[in-house]
Amino acid sequence: MTLADAKNLRPGTLLHYTGRQSCTRTVGPRGGVTTNVVTFKVTGQPKTWKNSADRVKVPVKFGLYEHAYLTEMNLSDFHLASDCPA
Repeated sequence: MTLADAKNLRPGTLLHYTGRQSCTRTVGPRGGVTTNVVTFKVTGQPKTWKNSADRVKVPVKFGLYEHAYLTEMNLSDFHLASDCPA
């Protein structure tokens, strides 16, 4: 994900996290499909700074109780759910 993509995120957008493992889709021997995807949901507007254009902070949620922030440091670990290669 690029910095421009992160600045254009809206609440409710789904993201896939690929930090630990990439998104995979496996077809079993009897035709069953298993997908391994870690999904995050954007919960607020992106925060940007006027004096530092290369910074962004986006609140995201994972599961029922876990909250985190998408920042410029971890942008490479996420991609949009609509752009998922699996």
